[in-house]
Amino acid sequence: MQTSSSSDADRRSRRSDDLATALRFLLAAQRDRAGLTHLLLANAEGMLIAWDGDVNECEELAAYAPFIARGEGYVLDARRLSGVSVHTFKVRNDEELILLLRGDGGAERLATTLVSSIEGVARILAR
Repeated sequence: MQTSSSSDADRRSRRSDDLATALRFLLAAQRDRAGLTHLLLANAEGMLIAWDGDVNECEELAAYAPFIARGEGYVLDARRLSGVSVHTFKVRNDEELILLLRGDGGAERLATTLVSSIEGVARILAR
């Protein structure tokens, strides 16, 4: 069993000056911590920026994320969106980003993951 301190030490040892790699490390740590199946970052056009989880599924989810976030109608089997939570936020010059979480991590764990993931993305992109 991995303790919080050993998990934190592992996260701290996996750092990168490359933005894409740093974002991937962040999402991997957050997804693992929350027990999610997918965690992805997309732009407002639905383009995948960073992800952790099956890449093909993440690309598909990223494409739908802007529509879901805006509450726009779309035709998609509801089972494909099971356990999906979509959140928009802005960083750097008001660029809108979308964070999509998928899994059954429980409401409190998902809320904590959402906040810490957004803070981490903002910190990485502020470099």
